[in-house]
Amino acid sequence: MTDIARTLASLGLVGALFLSVPVRAEAPVTIAIEASGELPGFRIQDASPYLASKMESAGLPDWHFIARDQGRAAPDRIEWRFTLLPYAGGEVRRFFPMRETGGMDLHLGAHRLIAAEAKLYLGGEYQTAAFGQEAVQGGDSDPDLAGFLVRLTRNLENGYHAIDMAPAVHRGAP
Repeated sequence: MTDIARTLASLGLVGALFLSVPVRAEAPVTIAIEASGELPGFRIQDASPYLASKMESAGLPDWHFIARDQGRAAPDRIEWRFTLLPYAGGEVRRFFPMRETGGMDLHLGAHRLIAAEAKLYLGGEYQTAAFGQEAVQGGDSDPDLAGFLVRLTRNLENGYHAIDMAPAVHRGAP
């Protein structure tokens, strides 16, 4: 008798597991990308397609990124804001080329320090934000910039999923 009870209990557990698995996957949410500020290597009005392509390479299955069409409202969007930060190197500056380094670019800074803020809006409502700083050369062939954008995109997605959207449980007096 106990073997039958165990078998039925295990079948109930397996059935519950099958019922909890979603039957069909939802289509990814299309999120429009817009940018403001200064991003090295880009006119800011031309940065959105580049940002969308790099964010798409972050491999987030629930989100699909497109450049925002300026003529249409975008309730599902990410607003990027870029700022060039001042150089505060702290190293000894040399203003003459040195043979061992190959020139002035290394010492005078081919990289620029930028700060970026990405704000996520879904359904027209603010959800979360991600912030970061990185030294980048700029332009569409900069691997540092591409990696930075992917990291911030993943941080934004992690922040969104960390939001507890369950209704609060209020415990009343007994």
